[in-house]
Order: sequence, then structure tokens, then C-alpha cells
Amino acid sequence: MQANKWLLCWRLGRVGVHLLYGCAQILLFFGRASRTQRQAIIGRWSRQLLHICGMRLTVLPQDMAVDSTGGRMLVANHISWLDIFAINAVVPMRFVAKEDILGWPLIGWLVARADTVFIRRSCRASALAVADTVAQVLREGDRVAVFPEGTTTDGASIKPFKSSLFQAAVNAQATVQPLALRYPLPQGGRNPASAYYDDITLWQSLCAVLQQPQSQVEVHFLNPINTHGLNRQQVCQQAQMQIADFLAQYRIIEGVNAETWRELSLYDAH
Repeated sequence: MQANKWLLCWRLGRVGVHLLYGCAQILLFFGRASRTQRQAIIGRWSRQLLHICGMRLTVLPQDMAVDSTGGRMLVANHISWLDIFAINAVVPMRFVAKEDILGWPLIGWLVARADTVFIRRSCRASALAVADTVAQVLREGDRVAVFPEGTTTDGASIKPFKSSLFQAAVNAQATVQPLALRYPLPQGGRNPASAYYDDITLWQSLCAVLQQPQSQVEVHFLNPINTHGLNRQQVCQQAQMQIADFLAQYRIIEGVNAETWRELSLYDAH
């Protein structure tokens, strides 16, 4: 227990320094950097943050390369505040995120200046405006990441996907790339300490992650979805079912029937 406290203090200090380092990079370099250069800075900074947190990143398939030609929307299940940095460590991109993040100390400031598109989840007008913005970003050939559940879970299941932001991909005729995120334990099963959900505060989640000697996050690239000729509900359903079916195999390992698990993962057409 004492060792964990020392580890927590050491890592908290390093995270604080790294956040200040990120602020300095944005202030000094982002203003005159190209999009490619900014993405390189974001990717490197995110990989360093995961390392400081004791988080080992695994990308599968190992030879996966995201097509850099044309806009692409990446959609993933949402478990932790670490999700953004895990994805950025692999493929730096713009994110659609809740306005709540703006209130996070330093992290909110950093995320806002990384071209994040913010949304008020309870406001339909905000969702429509964001969908228009994302469609324009995709037409310009940029990549955007979305968490269609609209909230985080404990990683034991996924919530119904909301289809509203998929309209952006349909309007821009952009490819949708589903991702499955996992935080496994070394001996198998999910790592509950990595989940940031319900009434857990950001501080509690941060401390839970930093006290672990070693953690792991897996980013699984699934089959891309061609949106041509599909409506947003169809694209949403395909993305959700791919992610649900992929994660169901791990629920079998943990002793939960996969079909029962998938029944909790029906998409939401709103």
C-alpha cells in the first residue's frame, strides 16, 4: 500500500509537468504549425502521457494503417478519459466531446486547443449544429472521432449508440471506422480501475489509474463502413453491431452469454 502511495505521488507529479509541457507546446508551436505538424505533436504527447500513467498501448491488427486520403469518422465505445489519448496516440484527430470537459483543470484547456468540437448532449439544436460542423471537417479531408454512446460505461457492456452524428458521415459520404476499446487485466477480464463512469470523479479515476503498477489499453480496428447509399440509422447500427459482436467474445470469457450481452447493445435511432 505504501509503495502504491509513492507511485501515485510520483506519477501525479509527472502528469502535472506533462500537462504544463503540453500547454507550452500549444502556446509556442501550434499557431504556426501545419495540420500534419499539429497531429504529430498531439500523437507524441498522447503516447508520452500513456507511458507516464503506466499504460501499455496495444493496437490490433498490428499492421493496421488508417487511410489518410479523404475524411474519415472513427467511432468507438467509451470507457475512460484515457480513450481520447489512446486513440490520439495511434491516429491523431479531432474529437467530438461533451462541453463538461472544458471544466477539467488544464486538460480542458488542452483539449479545446486541439480543435475539439464540443457538444451539449441534452440539446438537439447543438447536436444538429455539430453534425453540420463535422460534415464540413470530413469534406475537407480531416479525421474526426466520436463516442456515439454519449457517455462512459464500466466496460462490461456498451450503451445504445445515438445516430445523430452519423448524419455528418452520410452527408459527407465519408468512411466510418469502428474501433473497439478494451482495458484488460494481465490475467484476463476487464480492468475496473480504468473505467470512468457514473459518480466516479475525475480525481478518483486518475488516482485509481496511477496507483496501478502496470495497465493496458487495447485499440482494435474493425471493418470500415462505406456510407454510400446508407442512412444514418443503418450506419449507426452497423457500427454498433461490429463493436458489440467483437466485445462479446470477451464477455464469453468472463462467463456472460454473448447473445444476452448483445441484447444490451441495440442502437438508438435518436
